[in-house]
Amino acid sequence: MISIKITALLVIMGLIATVGISPSYAYWDKTEYPAIQGTIPIENEEVDSSLAKITLVDAMTIAEEEISDSKSMYGKLVSINGYLVYKIVVSNDEHDYKKILVDAGSGEVLYVTDSKNYDSNKKKRYNENRHDKKMKDYFKGMTPEQIAEKKKQFKEMGEAWKSLSIQDKASMIMHFMQMKLQWDMMSEEDKQKQKEEMKEKWKGLLTLTPEEKKQKLEEYAQSIKS
Repeated sequence: MISIKITALLVIMGLIATVGISPSYAYWDKTEYPAIQGTIPIENEEVDSSLAKITLVDAMTIAEEEISDSKSMYGKLVSINGYLVYKIVVSNDEHDYKKILVDAGSGEVLYVTDSKNYDSNKKKRYNENRHDKKMKDYFKGMTPEQIAEKKKQFKEMGEAWKSLSIQDKASMIMHFMQMKLQWDMMSEEDKQKQKEEMKEKWKGLLTLTPEEKKQKLEEYAQSIKS
């Protein structure tokens, strides 16, 4: 089961293409939201993080308090109906996930989506021939036993991410977003070089024990804080 994944880029491609972002989370922006009203209006749908009065850590904490049986997995600042809000994804032990809109000014929970289950969502997309091609390519040539082992390792990686503190997850998410901005300006040659460097850096990550996976993520989070 590969349901719990992280988002972002280079390290996300190295650390986490191993872990990647769950397709459930990747499609989260397709959700249609009601006409919410926040406290920080923004023009032209441009997201300005300097306008936020609360942090990503605050928003992820608020989301967990709102949905007490779930953990915050990912979040970012977005514009919804012309207001600045944090969009947070939370997931529980049954891999049900919800999206929560938290006002970036007051911290008020403005909207919570209905629960969706990763497994049923994935099955639907597969039946519609929209299965993740990258994952199919990743497993290409592997035996059923090898695929099962890789999926087990992916699940452990996701659980390791889920078990991190909100502070560590938020630090890594913000770091990855900054890396993505740099990535977008790189040449194709530099992108390929960076991919290989990150691939080597995180080589062997999946084969670590669950506790070692968590420790590796915690060490990385601490390294980007210092």
